[in-house]
Amino acid sequence: MVRGSTRLWRVFHEQYAFCTNDVVAADKRYRQRTNRIVDSSTTMLFEPGETHETLRVSKPQDFQVLFITPETMQQYGEEMEIAGQLHFKPELNIDDTVFQSCKRLHAAILEEATEIEQQSRLVECIGTLLNHHGEQQMAEMANPGRQTLLRARDFMFEQYTHSISLDEIAAIAGLSRFHFLKAFTLQFGLTPHAYQIHLRIERSLPLLRQGMSLTRVAETMGFNDQSHYIRHFKRIMGVTPGQYKGRTPVVRAMKAQ
Repeated sequence: MVRGSTRLWRVFHEQYAFCTNDVVAADKRYRQRTNRIVDSSTTMLFEPGETHETLRVSKPQDFQVLFITPETMQQYGEEMEIAGQLHFKPELNIDDTVFQSCKRLHAAILEEATEIEQQSRLVECIGTLLNHHGEQQMAEMANPGRQTLLRARDFMFEQYTHSISLDEIAAIAGLSRFHFLKAFTLQFGLTPHAYQIHLRIERSLPLLRQGMSLTRVAETMGFNDQSHYIRHFKRIMGVTPGQYKGRTPVVRAMKAQ
């Protein structure tokens, strides 16, 4: 993450780099093209073996960069059934869907989200980038069937307090990470990591009503710490855990995120 930079960058990329610009006003050269970038909420995609150069900066820049090795990208490409080396279109990307997907991934990393959320955000981000900005077309994926997804969901019910990975749960379903993430979300209306968080919050409610301390509840439910528990609780329930105590339980529908 870079804030307030006026540096004229010249970078040779050995990895894939996804740069999301929050504040930008600069001239940048990449693949023999010079782009004058004055729009915020833009994404620049750089490939291994290429150089990009900042020629002029009009005001301090705020941006984040995510680096991914060619081997990792190739593995994701194979999972998404894209043949050959992955390439992105050279023009600047101003698609808000791409930008927001990258931002969610950055936030998950910085906030030390659960393992399954960070992995899911990465899969989502790469899938969105390839779908919206890749030169190759992604293959259509067949419906895996409800029973396959129910098997994975049942595992999540059993292990909801534990740290589980997207790799692990996708393997239980017998699907690639990308295919599983997409199919699970379509089937249940929530991403796997959101489903896990909702389970933890729902099952923490009796503990709160019994008077258990927030620190102990957070630990019992598998949250990193009390602050993570409170943040997710307020987002889902609309009140803090302290405000919830003593209230009459209400029936709510799970919300997708």
